[in-house]
Amino acid sequence: MTTTRTALVTGAGTGTGREYVRLLLADHVRVVAVSLLDDELRALQSELDHTGERLIVKQADLAEPDSAEKLLAWCDEHDYQIDTLINNAGFAAYGTPTEIDLNNLERMLVLNVLTSTKLSMIFGRRMKERGTGRILVMGSSAGFSPTVRFAAYGASKAFTNTFSLALGADLEQSGVTVTCVAPGSFQSNFAATANVTGFAGTSVMKRIYEKETLDAPTVAEVGYRALLKGTPMVTVGSKGKAAKVLARVLSPVFIARRSRVL
Repeated sequence: MTTTRTALVTGAGTGTGREYVRLLLADHVRVVAVSLLDDELRALQSELDHTGERLIVKQADLAEPDSAEKLLAWCDEHDYQIDTLINNAGFAAYGTPTEIDLNNLERMLVLNVLTSTKLSMIFGRRMKERGTGRILVMGSSAGFSPTVRFAAYGASKAFTNTFSLALGADLEQSGVTVTCVAPGSFQSNFAATANVTGFAGTSVMKRIYEKETLDAPTVAEVGYRALLKGTPMVTVGSKGKAAKVLARVLSPVFIARRSRVL
């Protein structure tokens, strides 16, 4: 069994995933980078490690129900013992809930909830057996309270946020840490993929993303530092921190109704 430190990063092709890959490689950690798109992975490897010795790429559709098990089996087949899991992949379906494409909604829920949860559990089980390991899960400030047009996405991230905290508490005595990173809005492909920026109606959320100054490198840097410290949860950005505070002091019914202006 190899003793090389190895990290697995999902959603590694762009955004925070790409930045986590950079940070890990800078710390001399071998990285298995997973993305849906081959061209993103080829660009990543060409830029950061064209030899493929320290950066291994794996194309996979993590929105498939059995993708977590297949990814674990692939790692076992290639003798990649994962010491750090960066559970970063995810996307949002934005819009009126009754009008969102159901296939897209299902894929989002499988990826954000099912696959993310299973990856944390099955790789976390291996880490627990070895008595060491780190898991980072990308949650969201959208999971702190209900938001109109982000109804299903926010609910998926509420699950992610609370599951990560509970998993971390459960593994606390085993030598395995779990860190949930809950950013507010930041510059990435997220808004375009979710069609926030293309939304035709009145949308404060659209304006927020268009004027956002927080970026993926900053979010990843904060998240990575928290991972190394074993911090259970870190909220990134002023909007994310404000959302956390408001969720503590205001009724969720009030927040949901107020969010109609978003």
